[in-house]
Amino acid sequence: MNEQRRAAPLPDLSLADYGAGLRNRTFSAEATVHRLLERIRDDAALDAYTYVDADGALASARAADENLLARNDTGPLLGVPIALKDLYASTGLPMTAGSRVDIADRIPVEGGLVRALKRAGVVILGKTRTTEFAFGTFNPSHPTPRNPCDRAVHRMPGGSSSGSAVAMAAGLCAIAFGTDTGGSVRQPAALCGIAGFKATAGRLSMDGVFPLSPTFDSPGWFAPRIADIAAVWQVLTGEQAVHARPLDTLVVGRPSAHFFDGLDHDVASTVDIAQRRLAAAGVRIVPVTLPPLGDLDMAFGAFLSAELVATLGRERVIAALPQMDPVVATRIAPGLELAADAYLTLRARFVELARDAHDAISSVDVLLTPTCPRTALPVAGHEDPTVAAAWSRETLRFTRPGNLFGFCGVSLPIGHLTGTLPVGLQLLARGGEDAALIAAAGRIESQLARP
Repeated sequence: MNEQRRAAPLPDLSLADYGAGLRNRTFSAEATVHRLLERIRDDAALDAYTYVDADGALASARAADENLLARNDTGPLLGVPIALKDLYASTGLPMTAGSRVDIADRIPVEGGLVRALKRAGVVILGKTRTTEFAFGTFNPSHPTPRNPCDRAVHRMPGGSSSGSAVAMAAGLCAIAFGTDTGGSVRQPAALCGIAGFKATAGRLSMDGVFPLSPTFDSPGWFAPRIADIAAVWQVLTGEQAVHARPLDTLVVGRPSAHFFDGLDHDVASTVDIAQRRLAAAGVRIVPVTLPPLGDLDMAFGAFLSAELVATLGRERVIAALPQMDPVVATRIAPGLELAADAYLTLRARFVELARDAHDAISSVDVLLTPTCPRTALPVAGHEDPTVAAAWSRETLRFTRPGNLFGFCGVSLPIGHLTGTLPVGLQLLARGGEDAALIAAAGRIESQLARP
């Protein structure tokens, strides 16, 4: 059997099945990566990748095959092809943070998360497109990847981790990494029809990742299934898998305000079917009252902008405003005016809110909400910066509270329940309970998964 035939059908296989095939020599990492590189070239019109390291990826894949032959097994991510959002520093790969602004002096060195992935033996295929500085979901003046849920119409893929979501949804990698500051993994996961996970802020190192907001940033990743998300979590943390409790023992909180308001009909009907299926399986769904959300606009407005200004430097921001996407330029401007004492007062307020939110959900295992109130609209019609900014605000209004409250989160694809465009079901849990959230999400996924 030649090497081309021994390419694994990723991402149709779970990481566990792919790993088993590598180890029993049914598959070859090199052949698998070669096939993925061909698919990336064939699907270049999706514009998911900004840089493809074909030579480096093939060399890493060959090394993975050789390590297995030599019985040097580095674990479940050995030979797994991944993509990195263009905020992650990786030695030898370029970084622009999605901007035309010169940030050469602000690019970090490779950090602990990427080093851990490399030690585990992953194959880095390349860098994926992000909105400028990850500041929003859509840039009218920058290229926008095509959402593969509709090959005929250029639809919104979400953001800011747009390229990673598209690469994963189109099968152009096995795992794709993004970052999530206000929903930048969960929202595109929902719009593209894949699973997306956001870790608790501070739980995994963000060194080596270009920051938007040190307060709210967290790493995250996209996968076809929760088992793959769990495999990555276990490698990065060294934690053992949490035993998944039976569905009929789970208590799920349904927020009593905000999260079910103003839904598209397709989103409302799909989420309703999901809730009824879970209730029929014995899941207890109870109302939950969360702290007021009056601070959302300030948190993801002037406060967030001030943190990005601090990263870039005030003089650079002022000089570069004409080069920036108009949505980003408008959003970053308030950060130039926020006083230090006001910034510190807000940060203290957000700590209090997170504490109150954790107390509010102490009696439930997870919260359940729609991930995004909308399905993926066509990009056409959003060229005006005001319209583009409104799309971002509207489609992030269910994910931003999770960041504000210090939660970890998952989006599960459920559009297949009604045959609509992709729809996401968001599950949130208290900060630090990432492993328990992933375990619960796996159980819920099993009840809602495609036949």
